[in-house]
Amino acid sequence: MTNKLMRCGHAANAVREDGSPVCVICVGIVEGADQIVPEEKQPDLTNRYAMCVYCTATVSSNLDLPFFEFKPTDYYDRYYCGCRGWD
Repeated sequence: MTNKLMRCGHAANAVREDGSPVCVICVGIVEGADQIVPEEKQPDLTNRYAMCVYCTATVSSNLDLPFFEFKPTDYYDRYYCGCRGWD
């Protein structure tokens, strides 16, 4: 895993000009979009699955999935598989 979970629940999906990670989905809207969850509290995603928010594509959870969101109290985490395009 190279990516880090941000306090907003998403994996970092961009970097600021200074190189620090940020969640562009939540920045300016949700507190913690620019704060990394401490290393000792990064989630263990072993045996967890993520489901695409638009279709039923299901894969093993991974912080490197596009727009990954950790949902610790749900059965599935969330991500986007690209099923509706990338533009």
